[in-house]
Amino acid sequence: MDLCRLLLVDDHPLMRDALANLFRAEPGFEVVGEAGEGAEAVEKSVALEPDVVLMDIRMPGMDGIEATGQIVQRCPDTKVLALTTFSTLEYVVPALRAGASGYLVKDARHDEIVSAVSLVREDELALSPSVASSLANNVLGDVPVPSVRRGKRWDALGQSSGLWSTGPRPGAPQLAPRELETLEWIARGLNNSEIAERMSVSHGSVKSYVSRLCEKLAVRDRVQVLISGIEWGLVEPALHDDDAPGRH
Repeated sequence: MDLCRLLLVDDHPLMRDALANLFRAEPGFEVVGEAGEGAEAVEKSVALEPDVVLMDIRMPGMDGIEATGQIVQRCPDTKVLALTTFSTLEYVVPALRAGASGYLVKDARHDEIVSAVSLVREDELALSPSVASSLANNVLGDVPVPSVRRGKRWDALGQSSGLWSTGPRPGAPQLAPRELETLEWIARGLNNSEIAERMSVSHGSVKSYVSRLCEKLAVRDRVQVLISGIEWGLVEPALHDDDAPGRH
């Protein structure tokens, strides 16, 4: 596989230097640029066409959430991985809804950061464990979070809803059995290779199911597939994969 080309975005030069040194020491990666705020990140993403942007969230000027939204719209082949100090849902959810393919907190180990970059490049979901737990707990009915983007109390899906309601909502897209099973495994945090093993199909078949899910749910990637699936009531997130999808 070709080198993974990275753009590093953080308003602290020392953090950018640390990330640059980390990836320059890792085979398979190339740091093609750096940016200190969101507008610069958008400009450099358009100019440099990186494979992955490591994006800080709180920065002067344009923040990382707005920059993420612009990058995924203007650079459809570029993935954005949020890497920030803030792990609360008021930052996590807007970042994912803007199009980020993953969300890590900065206390992640070096190998976790490297692994997450590789995952999002391959259209996989990368979340810090604390972020995944917070998302699942919130969607399952815990305390709603205040959205920094909307100025009112919204739940983890950006909707003014209450507790989790089971069953598809009216008008939900119709999914084939294999597509629904794939969605349920995604909700359990499995990557494509793990899903292929559970479903006894090829890796290519899983990628095809994910592509069809993206088409039917009118979204860009598997992160958005999961969020949309939860919004439509098609799937319930889980923090383990002990049982097969649909088994209670």
